[in-house]
Amino acid sequence: MKHLLLMALLSYSSGWAQTEYKADAIPASLKENAHSVIRQHETSFTIKAPGEAVRRVHTVVTVLDKEADDDATIVVGYDKLSKVTELEGALYDENGKLIKRLKKSDIEDYSTLSDYNFFDDQRIKAAKFPRQPTYPYTVEFTVETTERNLMFYPTWVPLKKEHVALEQATYSVSIPAGLALRYKEMNIPTAGTVSPSADGGKTYVWKLTNRPALELEPLSPPSWEQLPIVYTAPTDFEVQGYKGKVTSWSDVGRFYYTLNTGRDAIPADLRQRIQELTKNETTTVGKVRKIYSFLQDQTRYVSIQLGIGGWQTIEADKVAASKYGDCKALTNFTQALLKNVGVTAYPALVKAGDNEPDALVDFPSFQFNHIILCVPDGRDTLFLECTSQHGQPGYVGDFTGNRHVLLITPDGGRLVKTPSYRSADNLQQRRISIVLTDQGDATADVRTRYTGLQQDDYGQVIHGMNRDEQRSWLLKRIHVPTFELTGFSFLEQESSVPAVTETLSLAVRKWATPSGNRLFLPLNLMSALSLATPMLQPRQSAVDLGPNYDFEDSDTITYQIPKGYTPEFAIKPVAVDSKFGQYTAQVDVDGDRIKYVRHITMHGGRFPASTYTEWIDFRKKVAKADRMQMVFVKNN
Repeated sequence: MKHLLLMALLSYSSGWAQTEYKADAIPASLKENAHSVIRQHETSFTIKAPGEAVRRVHTVVTVLDKEADDDATIVVGYDKLSKVTELEGALYDENGKLIKRLKKSDIEDYSTLSDYNFFDDQRIKAAKFPRQPTYPYTVEFTVETTERNLMFYPTWVPLKKEHVALEQATYSVSIPAGLALRYKEMNIPTAGTVSPSADGGKTYVWKLTNRPALELEPLSPPSWEQLPIVYTAPTDFEVQGYKGKVTSWSDVGRFYYTLNTGRDAIPADLRQRIQELTKNETTTVGKVRKIYSFLQDQTRYVSIQLGIGGWQTIEADKVAASKYGDCKALTNFTQALLKNVGVTAYPALVKAGDNEPDALVDFPSFQFNHIILCVPDGRDTLFLECTSQHGQPGYVGDFTGNRHVLLITPDGGRLVKTPSYRSADNLQQRRISIVLTDQGDATADVRTRYTGLQQDDYGQVIHGMNRDEQRSWLLKRIHVPTFELTGFSFLEQESSVPAVTETLSLAVRKWATPSGNRLFLPLNLMSALSLATPMLQPRQSAVDLGPNYDFEDSDTITYQIPKGYTPEFAIKPVAVDSKFGQYTAQVDVDGDRIKYVRHITMHGGRFPASTYTEWIDFRKKVAKADRMQMVFVKNN
């Protein structure tokens, strides 16, 4: 009887899978612009105590084409504060028929240890179904973990990227009596619901259904501003015996301060050495520069992620002995060195990354992944990136610039803004001297000064690459049709807005085109802009010109024309003015010398969707001007 019942259940289960997971059951509207469709996405987070919770995630995804094959992969991170208690998976064909179930032998388990994570207790369980010969197919994964680090609650993002549609998704949070849930909804069409549970606690539930795939428009705001997200966070939490409360940014700062206070003692001989190093400095800036240079010479960065140590720093005296540390340790060490010479500084928690969003200022929580040091100096403030061995004190670039950071003070935390860099800071000033032959070949001596964000890439190139690697990097970066790089050099300039001067020697084949007794010469050698991407449908999203569009470029190119050639016609000056920027170009002729001067200033920012046609028009006019040619006629 038991055998017959089991067979019946298996038969029912198989039939259910075939019905529910059939690819042709997906509405046609969800397949449009989609590489995959999430059939089910169910997440539950059950909080048992301030320091313990269980998270369970069940997903079913139908892969429509090869662009979504990565959806057949599952990756689960864990450490000594979390444990993977269940990891299952199944693969189905387009009719919902089971092809394969995930076996234990299919699951890899390995450390995330790398050269940049010298001390790390984080591990990964990962599995992937083999690429299927036909599409569509469906994958199913179930993951359950126990969590003992409740500084963080989950961020629910059922749709993480464009070209993915969603049939249904649910997020539930069960919280016991005595604890309170904090949350923030973004792009959620229907607000979550809350209901009492039997134990006196509460259960919060969010649901989404039938979301078509997002297709980002050119220069649209990032996907995290357009996709549905629910951020959740604790009010009271506990991790490894440390208790905390989060209702304000002051609470976040107070917890971090308590966790790290009393770890700034440095050896007596080092105290004397630092005092001797700075004895002739009478200003805060002077002391900071000396100590920052000492830090860069004497220490190196090593990531350390061990339990609460992900947020608790190594003691300053241990950094002094080992000469290495992670961002927390090197920041704490630098703070201790400055304190020794009477300079007050504060750690600043930051969400770092070139493409990371700013912190949610209206949702106090542990949102940060990095820490820098803030040195108030009267009306000025210096921010120090203590992990950099070649950066300039006070310069934060786009890795931590133009965003909110949380200052950690004895009284708690408060948000401040790091510096932003505008067009006048981000310069490209280029002067080129070109000698042209009557066959159209050219030799060019190029000298370019980059400042601010435009020089950011050069730090790693100058300090992290050998000569051959630098050459390869330049060959990919120089946009000239056919050329040979015959020489190059770099020179750094120390400043609060640092600069790099790049010198290149180029041999360019057929830059000008001879035709009969004429020579056709393009004027803009290296800085021509392309057309903007046109829109085939009415624009929906805002036009987002990020920090990389705040720049100012100037090019002065002097051409030595072959003897016997004169311009066939004069070129009038060009000027283009718009809300996005200003552009000018002009040509002056002095005998056999031609001087071409081009200047463009761009303004980053966010503009209404209706302005995209103006953006296309602006870029079209600039691109046309950048393709400007002069025609020379050979004298008989």
